[in-house]
Amino acid sequence: MIFYLIKNYLKMMLRSSSNILMYILAPTIVAAVLTSAFTTLMDSYKAPETFEVGYRVSEGSVFSNGMNALKETLNDKGVIMTEYTEGDPEEIMGRMELSVFVEFKDNEYLLYKNRDARVEGQILEYALGEWCSYMMSGGAETVGSVQGVGKSGEKTAEMFAAITEASEIKVEHPFFVPAIDSTDYYGIIEIAYFAWCSIICGAMVFTAEKKYRIGRRFAMSGVSEFKLYISRLVPIVMSVAIGLLLSAVIGIVFFDVHWGNALLSALVVLMSIFAATSFELVIYNATSSMVATVVISFAIVWFMGFFGGSFETYMFSSAPQVLKDFSPIYYENRALVELSCMGKSDYTIKSILISGAIGIVGSALNIGILKLRKERS
Repeated sequence: MIFYLIKNYLKMMLRSSSNILMYILAPTIVAAVLTSAFTTLMDSYKAPETFEVGYRVSEGSVFSNGMNALKETLNDKGVIMTEYTEGDPEEIMGRMELSVFVEFKDNEYLLYKNRDARVEGQILEYALGEWCSYMMSGGAETVGSVQGVGKSGEKTAEMFAAITEASEIKVEHPFFVPAIDSTDYYGIIEIAYFAWCSIICGAMVFTAEKKYRIGRRFAMSGVSEFKLYISRLVPIVMSVAIGLLLSAVIGIVFFDVHWGNALLSALVVLMSIFAATSFELVIYNATSSMVATVVISFAIVWFMGFFGGSFETYMFSSAPQVLKDFSPIYYENRALVELSCMGKSDYTIKSILISGAIGIVGSALNIGILKLRKERS
């Protein structure tokens, strides 16, 4: 009997093209819109291999004798210095698309930084600062050579080579969560969000069932509350899973969304569909109104999604962590994102356990409500 009911409910849900289309198109469209809106925000910084710097040296500047050696040394490090004898520094930077401009005056220098190239500006500022510090503390011979007394070219080259060698930075790579771009993030997150809107898949069937008083016929036929609940739960989970699977395939094929560990990701999403369906059936069985169920469940899911990172990424969200921790969607989102960019996540088990707990408690409540209503009727 139960397999017959499951088959019939599943047929009715899959025959409704609007059901499947919603779970295919809605995540895809919302993900595309949010991806476009947050592409710049989530772009990872990529350090340039080379960048260009403009400069100007005043007549009589203490820096003039060492400029050739400075240019050669910086050029070896990927910093190309080009001299501009006339013009406003800021205007030159905009016209020539320079990262930095340096004015070497009598005994000081002035640094102009491009707002869009702050890292390049900091690199050059550090290099020039080290250079000047070395000149000032290098002894009379070095200072004299910089000011034009002695073998300025050779001495400055040796000096700057010593600076760059002494200033080599020891690079280590501690563990960190890699960045994820907006396409991958929202292509995954919106699948997870719409998994929590599963009650819509059964809305038309349940409305028709209530209209033709099918529930009374089930009561007279002696179908147990457990079988009746399972016959509704399983078709909804299967229908929503099929729709979201097709949406995920579209994201992979047309938007190049990376899911990482596909099996674990599928399990996380499937468990969330189970939790959402069970939770929303509690509301439906308690209210006997599909309109009330949709309004109440959507309001709750929207707030869980808002604090869980479905619209504003949980990485950049200003919401307190305690609010995120109360959202089951947060654990699901974080598990899926980390599975995508790392292939593993400490939140995978947490998400599965939380979804499983919601699904089991919801199932017990559903069966209890159905029994209570049967006794009262």
